[in-house]
Amino acid sequence: MRKIRKLALSLCFILIAGFVLNGAGRIVERKDSRERYSEFWDNPQEYDVWFLGNSHVHYTIQPMELWKQYGIRSYNLGSPSSQMPQIYWTMMCGLQYSQPKVIVVDTYKVHCDTMIQEEKRKQTHIHTGMDSIPLSVTKIKAICELFDTWEDRFEYLCKFSIYHSRWEALKEKDFHVQLQETKGHRFLTKIVDNSDFQSIEKEDMSDTDTIGFLYLKKIIEECQKRGIEIVLAEIPLCMEEEVQRGMNAVPKIAEEYGVTCLNMRYEEGLVDYGSDFADEGHLNSFGAKKVTRYLGEYLSEYCDLKDYREDSMTAKDWDDDYERYLQFKVKKMQDANKIKSYVQWLDEDRYTCYMYQKEEPGGLLAKEIAKLKNITYLSLEEATEKMGMEINGEYAFLVENDRGEVVDRAVFKEGKRQ
Repeated sequence: MRKIRKLALSLCFILIAGFVLNGAGRIVERKDSRERYSEFWDNPQEYDVWFLGNSHVHYTIQPMELWKQYGIRSYNLGSPSSQMPQIYWTMMCGLQYSQPKVIVVDTYKVHCDTMIQEEKRKQTHIHTGMDSIPLSVTKIKAICELFDTWEDRFEYLCKFSIYHSRWEALKEKDFHVQLQETKGHRFLTKIVDNSDFQSIEKEDMSDTDTIGFLYLKKIIEECQKRGIEIVLAEIPLCMEEEVQRGMNAVPKIAEEYGVTCLNMRYEEGLVDYGSDFADEGHLNSFGAKKVTRYLGEYLSEYCDLKDYREDSMTAKDWDDDYERYLQFKVKKMQDANKIKSYVQWLDEDRYTCYMYQKEEPGGLLAKEIAKLKNITYLSLEEATEKMGMEINGEYAFLVENDRGEVVDRAVFKEGKRQ
């Protein structure tokens, strides 16, 4: 009897200690994972389409635009530095709680022959993708399979072990997590010229015997077993030939399994390599909008998805979310300090933009401004009168929304906001 009592007390102590450590871990952890993904994990059954992948998905697919244009309920679960094994296990963790109609998977990492990116710096990104996933038997299986040592596994099972040193760095936002309004997407508003990039021939492809391809097949097989439509997506990028060869082999896998592969890298005219990229690998806001529209057209036409804009109960909640999303974008525009970043926030049909320019812009800025279809050019006198302020810079903008309300005034001198 005494042994049973001691055992019961020991179990109670372990449970209490685990509860305390879990609570402490939630306080001291970095909040970027919960800010980006906890809205999904709190209610995964709300989403008909899941987008899975790495940073190319994270910075490209815009779920709120898919809602506004097509009535599609989706979430962007793309996480920087994710490789195919992590993408597979993210999917498996989600499938514990819900089953979407469609899963879209980016195939950028199929050439990799490792479970995770092993650089410690990259493992910070792995925490971003995994920390917000609720602890479960499936998550424990994922961690045990992805990591070789118990030292590495423990930091993902017990977040307090890795974040305990953040006590002194805690701020108010650590106690009141602000969910992002984008349903997993993150904007990039830099711009580079990748017009010199040349894709290799489609027929130049690698073997399919890597760990990446193994887990891609596991993803396809799991979806087919459950009756989930699987779409493989190849997002435009500028990458080394090894990466391209791996992605060029994906259509062969798609054909083998009888699934769709949207090879957007070879879609003529889809993106402008001279102005739609934020760096060599990622699309900026201009490019992301084009790819999101491309995917929206495909999903709405071929995937038998309900347009929930016609469902009054659902539409109200999502329309409210969309309004918060618009306010988020307005705040980002108002906070943009560099003109090349600022101009990308103006690419909205609901805006009318009045612009003064001292002289014709050149280079990348000229390419950005040329994309905007909603600009009315003003003289210095007209701009000064309309804006009601002195203009001491080369460029000035007055932005009105579709209700005629002024949402921003901005003057830029030497590329910086005044």
